[in-house]
Amino acid sequence: MIEILFIILLNGLPLIILIIPLFFIWKKYLGKVYFRIILGIITFYLIYWILPIIFQLGEEPDNLTVEGGIDYILGIQYLIAHIGSLIALFSYYPLVTLPFIFFVAPFLSFIFLWNHLRKAEGSIKENLNKLTYEYSISPYDKIRREILKNDWSREKDILKLMIVFAPISLYLLQVILDISNLQNISLTKGETALGWFIEILFVYLAIFILSIELLFSSKIEIEGRYFGEKIRQQTFKSLYSVGAPISFLSIILFSIQYTQSLPIIIYFLAYFIMASIIFVLFLRIFEPISLLILIKLINWWKNKGIKTKPVKKSKWYYATLLGFIAAAVYFIFILVVILLFSLFGTSQDVIINSGKYTTHNPTLQNSYRFDMLIIFTTIALVVVPLIIILLSLVYSFKYVRSFNKGFIAFFLPVIILSLISIMFKVNPLINFMPDEYWVTGKISYTYALGFKFYTLRTAAFSANLFPGGKISLLGVLAIPYLYTRYIFSIVIWTFMILYYKKSFKSKHTHIDEKLVEKTINSSVRYFITYDDFYIEEIQFLISINKDIIRISLEHESEEVKDLLNSLENDKLLHEIIPNNPDDKKNFYFTLKYLFLNNQIRIWKPEFSFIYEKVEKQGLYIMYPDGRDVFNFTFAKEGLPDPGLISGMFSAITSFVKETTKSTELLKTIDHGDITILIEYGQIIFGILFIKGTQSSEIRDLLKKFINQFETKHKDVLPNWNGALKPFKKDNSLVEEIFKEE
Repeated sequence: MIEILFIILLNGLPLIILIIPLFFIWKKYLGKVYFRIILGIITFYLIYWILPIIFQLGEEPDNLTVEGGIDYILGIQYLIAHIGSLIALFSYYPLVTLPFIFFVAPFLSFIFLWNHLRKAEGSIKENLNKLTYEYSISPYDKIRREILKNDWSREKDILKLMIVFAPISLYLLQVILDISNLQNISLTKGETALGWFIEILFVYLAIFILSIELLFSSKIEIEGRYFGEKIRQQTFKSLYSVGAPISFLSIILFSIQYTQSLPIIIYFLAYFIMASIIFVLFLRIFEPISLLILIKLINWWKNKGIKTKPVKKSKWYYATLLGFIAAAVYFIFILVVILLFSLFGTSQDVIINSGKYTTHNPTLQNSYRFDMLIIFTTIALVVVPLIIILLSLVYSFKYVRSFNKGFIAFFLPVIILSLISIMFKVNPLINFMPDEYWVTGKISYTYALGFKFYTLRTAAFSANLFPGGKISLLGVLAIPYLYTRYIFSIVIWTFMILYYKKSFKSKHTHIDEKLVEKTINSSVRYFITYDDFYIEEIQFLISINKDIIRISLEHESEEVKDLLNSLENDKLLHEIIPNNPDDKKNFYFTLKYLFLNNQIRIWKPEFSFIYEKVEKQGLYIMYPDGRDVFNFTFAKEGLPDPGLISGMFSAITSFVKETTKSTELLKTIDHGDITILIEYGQIIFGILFIKGTQSSEIRDLLKKFINQFETKHKDVLPNWNGALKPFKKDNSLVEEIFKEE
């Protein structure tokens, strides 16, 4: 009995070691992120290492022999290597698989959007100019806010949808396997691409689901109507209603066609659910970068006909040179790795062969080597290339003005040298070669620790995508994923490093009496070059850094004092730059002095859109039972009686719910030239009367007011007795939030 408990303890050791830090950081933001990672690893461990037991109950376990019978040091080394291989295999999801999904999905969202604009009234260009969207805070702040909210509702919705489609994917997979002459679905033959194909189907389905989610979370609007919210509701509803019965039918058809198929069904569904769980666990972490890519695509589409000044070519060689240096550094690293492998006293092919599923009774030393090979391979093919490329690429952006052209200038030599490396069978900096095997666990035992210790050794299946050199349907379907996943992961992680900690700031410019242009600017990490300053091609925004308490200005020059005073309100660079060439040069160095001393911040425009300015009429804050909490009038003619508003809202809400049977909250009421916006807080809800077309801008202000109102009166609102005195001074809050820029 003691041995059984000890066996369970040792097999669960990886999870125990990883869970322990969680107790010390649970309440912090880092703890919430770490919890998602640990939950993903636990799911991965159960499916990859524990679930395969059901297929091996009738098999004889492998005996991992050790010369001499007992070798405690080797046994401990094996346990540590096994933990490392578990983490290494799991890391492929956040480092490679998920970045591929979160990079491709924005392009599919873009296609959905293009199709919608194409079918809408008016030309695509006209409809494109009516688009508004939301991106107001840094990816870090957005991730932190979403994770600390501890709201799992979106994750649950997506996971349910993925589960509904798992059986359909199973049947579809087997049909494709049959067409491709890859009919071996037995996990005991040693050769099956089943694990690979499940992952590929999951990836493509996840891309589709995420593309819909991005349209929703980006809050893309056309004339005040959320395009993404509507398409998400319709798509999810259709997929639920159609997918559930088809999934049930797929399981029946699969069971009829393939007798004794229950283990395969269990394995497929479990693997698919595991991948889906890992996907939703990292949704909040990667989504802000996907949103950024989607909005950049939209902004490029809007501005693709606008001519810009050519970027100077003289600085491109920085990126190209760093590309060659990155490839050279990686080549040196690979030589070191080859030297380390030689210390094992055997070749890589021998280690892989010893770790194959069909290899019976390998030695514990061989199993240890195979786990170490997995760790080395992950480090050599994924981790180190990412680090080398990201450091080189980010550093090159310090010198190259154009992001797109700098990116191309860097990757051109990297890709060429990677392809040359493949020709000479040397590991390339960017891996374009598909893996030829996938791993699982196989029941084994060893006496290395002094007793019969049962465990699941890491075992490999050959995954031949093109059997006999013939082209297979599934092999073709797999090509986009297998040959581009590493480079796409690099792109996503580049965006993560460049934009993760950047702040975003909006600037509103009134075009005329009705139209306003909103420009979203991102903070600049390095001070602008003199070319950027002098040519004025980019409309930089300058602001005082209000997060820093400035020291006394007594010892500063009058020029510095005047500049800081002029920046009490944010200014565009071209608005404050002198015309005289000599003054212009002095101004540049003054600006640089303030920037390096962290007294001012410089912002670079990322994207912009134009929206119609609305005329605000009146604001009402209501309690759930209909009582008026607070009201404010923007219009000269005054507000209708709050009692009438309350009665009207209650009547309309009841009528809509009764006639439509909808459980959704009422958000908008249109009545001629008047639009009524409704937003809900935790306790109260707000009603805003406007004239003109609603936009995300005015609705966001209403949301902001409700949130701040609830925060300010958090001690009064939960058990409000009807007294209005606590809210008498909230006019200033209205003026602060709804002020005209």
